[in-house]
Amino acid sequence: MSSRIAVVNVQQPFIRGGAEILSDSLVAQLRARGFDAYAVNIPAVADRPEALLDHIVGARLVRLENTDRVIALKFPAYHIPHDNKVLWMLHQYRQAYDLWGTRLQGFTHDGWGRALRDAVRRADDEFLPEARRIYTNSTVTRDRLMAFNGLMATVLLPPLPDPDLFHTREAGDYIFAPSRLSRAKRQLLAVEAMAHTTSGVRLVIAGPPDTPGDERDLAEAVDRLGLADRVEVHARWVTDDEKAAWMAGCLACAYLPLDEDSYGYVTLEAFQARKPVVSLTDSGKGVLALVADGETGWVAEPSPRALGEAFDRAHAARRRAHDLGDAGQRRVTDLGISWDHVIEELTR
Repeated sequence: MSSRIAVVNVQQPFIRGGAEILSDSLVAQLRARGFDAYAVNIPAVADRPEALLDHIVGARLVRLENTDRVIALKFPAYHIPHDNKVLWMLHQYRQAYDLWGTRLQGFTHDGWGRALRDAVRRADDEFLPEARRIYTNSTVTRDRLMAFNGLMATVLLPPLPDPDLFHTREAGDYIFAPSRLSRAKRQLLAVEAMAHTTSGVRLVIAGPPDTPGDERDLAEAVDRLGLADRVEVHARWVTDDEKAAWMAGCLACAYLPLDEDSYGYVTLEAFQARKPVVSLTDSGKGVLALVADGETGWVAEPSPRALGEAFDRAHAARRRAHDLGDAGQRRVTDLGISWDHVIEELTR
């Protein structure tokens, strides 16, 4: 058994999301089982493609010589060299893979951009096979790794950091949307959807903005659409207790990412609180593996009108909300998501 384990991740300064929570939780769970575990976070700025190669080189220069095992999570942290390295891959640099050629590509579609894309792919092809084993957080990530890099991986689903934090009480009249505020999480679409609702449903959005522009866009939309009395935006980091309290009293939880790899912590948190989830048809296979329309929540087309109709459906089904949330919790249980299984796999 490896006694000293480094959990290696990449973190953008002042940004904290699911990957950072997962890293901290993994360290805590390893320590609870007697391992000497610690976190190694490599600073990186995700929205500066011109710095990508610097980040890769920086990762290759890291040496963790007094560490028995490295568990690496994200690009380019998984490029760190180590003789006993295991990957729990959350995602690759998707802009060089399936997001290439889309509006989320993130860098120019010219000779410079193609050269940068090819350099990222070559680095993955060369350095990912160094790992003794590769796990992924979803079937989507596993299938992408095989399609683009020809590498096999085992799916290892991440559990909640603290399931006991979430509880339930009688459903209120609001949809709760907890997540960092960004274009990829599509809180703006949720605000626009509220302009199409005909019921008394309200919307509470809570999370830190990725950029000042993300916060400004939401505030301007609320003002422009005259929704100040029905939409609350808490553009800040919220505590776990705050999130649990909002979740406990909500009618349903909205989780609206664009083609996300995993099911996201928000879905697990909602189901742990016995709350249904509202999502979108293009939110990703991981999300839709848990959120089924009319069974564990509501799934809408990605348009303001369709999402507004889903919010109204949730409001009309207030008496059924708890039953749908219970069904979601059972689905999580059926998938066997647990820390005991995760730690057993990553340390064997």
